[in-house]
Amino acid sequence: MEQPPLGNLPLVDAHLDLAENATLFGRSLTSSVAEIRTFERRAERQATVSLPDLERGGIAVAFATVTAGFLAEDVGEGFEPRSALYRTSEEAEAQALTQIRLYEGWEEQGRIRLLKSVNDLDHHLRLWRADRRPGLVLLMEGADPIVHVSDLPGWWQRGLRMIGLTFGDTRYGTGVGGGSSTFKEGGLTPRGFELLEQMADLGFIWDISHLTDEGVWQGLDLGFPRVCASHANARALAPTDRHLSDEVIRAVAERGGVIGLVLYNGFLEPRWSGDRSLSVTLDEHLRRHANHVASVCGWEHVGIGSDLDGGFGLEESPLEVDTVADLYRVGSIVPAAVREAVLSANWLRFLRSSLPRTL
Repeated sequence: MEQPPLGNLPLVDAHLDLAENATLFGRSLTSSVAEIRTFERRAERQATVSLPDLERGGIAVAFATVTAGFLAEDVGEGFEPRSALYRTSEEAEAQALTQIRLYEGWEEQGRIRLLKSVNDLDHHLRLWRADRRPGLVLLMEGADPIVHVSDLPGWWQRGLRMIGLTFGDTRYGTGVGGGSSTFKEGGLTPRGFELLEQMADLGFIWDISHLTDEGVWQGLDLGFPRVCASHANARALAPTDRHLSDEVIRAVAERGGVIGLVLYNGFLEPRWSGDRSLSVTLDEHLRRHANHVASVCGWEHVGIGSDLDGGFGLEESPLEVDTVADLYRVGSIVPAAVREAVLSANWLRFLRSSLPRTL
């Protein structure tokens, strides 16, 4: 297999909607991106992510999402495919369990490794240098699949290690979805407080992405010990409630967390959403976000959370990115002295301090 330009540096991407694309939208991620594009023949939202391209690009670790699908109340009953909709907690739970079974199946087939502990991570990285097989840490994006807080131990046993309480609104809190310049009000619900407390006790990582400011601060005030933003950019440059204020960035960093920068054009350059003829690049636009976050909290808290194929595709991604195998190009927009940290070491350090040592 072709080796990426960075050789044996194990890249980390903190947010990829792998199972959702497969189970809800029927995309075969075991094929290469080139094969997917040929099969789908799409003019919009063309694929950029597949398991072979993760291998080709040297992405050793990815935070792979487990989702409920789409709440019918939010997107309407006419949403396609209708099989991606959920209306009840039990339907959300079923969607998420189907996605976990897909990940487990990929592991049985030798396509990926599921990483549930520091020992798993370290063992995987030793093997990865020879076989380039991606290792996945499971991240629930939007906690509606958790029907009862008392179900949390069962999700832990299934391999879930990270939870973001919201995408849109859930029973646990107020979510911001794709964000708005009119900031959404609301925070954690009583069940949200209860869920966070149980997550802390069991060892889960809390992903603050897609949660309102009030909810973030409510959770931080609880003293939650393992906090990150898997995929969010700087609000100072993209002024919507989807992104992080300098105060939140600083607070996450003070707790040892990392901010994963998103590669969606609309999150990198707000003007692009109104004028898609604008060229968005890593060199100009991602560089600004990276530099800003680093100026607030230091380069040791900056990473990648690309969210590639997370509701957007090739034509909505920076010009330098054809597939996820191009993530190494992010290294060219940060100072050489911190390149390895941003591409790899920051997230690996966070995982080693946050995952259980053993199962």
